[in-house]
Amino acid sequence: MLHWLHFYVRLCFLKEVPQDAPYSKSLLYTGIFAFYCVGVAFTSLSQAFIVGLIMPILQIALLIFLTNLILWIRKTPERYEQTITALSFCGAIIGVITVVILSYVVSLGDSGESIMTVLGSILILWVTVVFGHIFYHAMEVTFFGGLGVSMIYMYLSFAVILRLMKIIAAPF
Repeated sequence: MLHWLHFYVRLCFLKEVPQDAPYSKSLLYTGIFAFYCVGVAFTSLSQAFIVGLIMPILQIALLIFLTNLILWIRKTPERYEQTITALSFCGAIIGVITVVILSYVVSLGDSGESIMTVLGSILILWVTVVFGHIFYHAMEVTFFGGLGVSMIYMYLSFAVILRLMKIIAAPF
């Protein structure tokens, strides 16, 4: 398992390609579970715990739906397992780094607000580029095509999260 963790860390730095990962259902489920757990930890930093349990499920569902859709459109559905595995492991790895960094910055109080804005932007950019790299290889399009799909996912993910937060915050 450490071999594959190392592989996905290298993928986060664009030094590997997702098609070199094995076709493995257990690795797929492990990646999705890791992505979910990190999502819960990340969301729980700023939201109620119950919201932290729900939001990652929505993000995973959106990621799976979008990936299935684009692979179906590109007529390459056989790449589903490797693509979702790569996206979920890379999302989890970058998520762990994000949780650690933002937890530290939050502990600084008000003095860390500007640092959090800059670091948050850098981390969002990083995950967008990594997901773009994965989509680029999965879809066999240009890097900018993969980056475009990644940006669509990021936009939809943020839109869903913001909509959910408005619904939760709305008075009954």
